[in-house]
Amino acid sequence: MLNTFPRLLIAAAALSLALSAASQTLPSKPVTLVSPYLAGNVSDVIAEAAGKELGQPMVVEAKPGAEGQIGILDVRNAPADGHRILWSGGGSLMGNSATRRKPPFDPVADFTPITGAVYFSYFLYVPANFPAKTMKEFMAYAKANPGKINFATASMQTRITAADVVKKNGLDVSFVQYKGEGAASTDLLADRIQAMFSSTTQMPLVKEGKLRVLGTTLPARNPQFPDVPTLAESGIAGGEFGAGWLAFFGPAGMPRPALDRLNKALLGALENPEVQSRIKAAGLVYTPIRSPEAMAKFVREESDTYRKIAVELNLMQD
Repeated sequence: MLNTFPRLLIAAAALSLALSAASQTLPSKPVTLVSPYLAGNVSDVIAEAAGKELGQPMVVEAKPGAEGQIGILDVRNAPADGHRILWSGGGSLMGNSATRRKPPFDPVADFTPITGAVYFSYFLYVPANFPAKTMKEFMAYAKANPGKINFATASMQTRITAADVVKKNGLDVSFVQYKGEGAASTDLLADRIQAMFSSTTQMPLVKEGKLRVLGTTLPARNPQFPDVPTLAESGIAGGEFGAGWLAFFGPAGMPRPALDRLNKALLGALENPEVQSRIKAAGLVYTPIRSPEAMAKFVREESDTYRKIAVELNLMQD
C-alpha cells in the first residue's frame, strides 16, 4: 500500500500533463462555425480564411429558424472544446433573450466570447411610389395619416429598432411581423406594407427603382451608401439600437488555449485583405473587439441594455 500511493500520484500527474498538452492543441480537428442565419453570407469567406490561419478547416453550417434560436442552442449544448462555435449577434443573441420572460438561453453565462467582428446599420425602406422622399417627409406623412402605415419587422433587431423610432416620434402605425426579410420584401414591393427597416439586402431593389431608402440608423453614414442620411442628421429621434453587430462565441467553459487559438485565427482572418473587401462589399463595418475579456465586457453591457429597452418598449413576451 505504501508503494501504491506514490504510483497513483505519478499517474495522476502524468494524466494532468497529458490533458494540459491536449488542451494546448485544441481545436485538433475541423471547426464548425454555426450560423443561425440563411446560408451564403460573409461568414463563409471569414471561415475559409480562419481555417488557413488555424491550420484546421473551418466550415460554416447554417442552422436558421426560430429567430436564430436553433443555431444558438446548438452551440450552447455543444462540447466546449473549440470544435463548434457560433456566429451571432445583437438581434438573435441579445434580442431573443431580452424580450422573453423565460429566456431560452443566457447570452452571458451560456457562451464564451471569442472576438467581435462587424457592425451593420439598418435602413428604412418604403415602396417607390410612397408619398415621401425623406425621413422628415415620412414622419410628417405618418403623423398626418395615423393608422395607415403597415410597418414590417422581420427580425428581433428590426422589431426593436422600429418600436423605438415609432415610440419616440409618437407615431400610430400597425406592426406586421414576418419570419424573414424575403416575404416582407415581397409585400413591400406590392405596397401591402409601407415601411420596413432592413439591412443592405434591399439596396439592389433601390437601384432598380422598385424601392426607396430614406435613412440609416448608425451614427455615421454607411461608406457604401454615402448618399443615405442618418436618422440623427435628419433630426429624427430613435434608432440608437438599430445597429446590428456580429461576433464569435463558443460554449461556456472553453479552455483558454483553445480560446486563444480561435481568437488569433479569427482576428487574422478578419484582417485578411480579401475578407476586408468582402465585408465592405456587404455593407458591413469592421469593428473588432480584439480580446475575449473586452468582448465579455461588451456582451454584459449589451445584455443589460437590451433588457432595459425591451421593458421600455413593452416587447416582453412569454
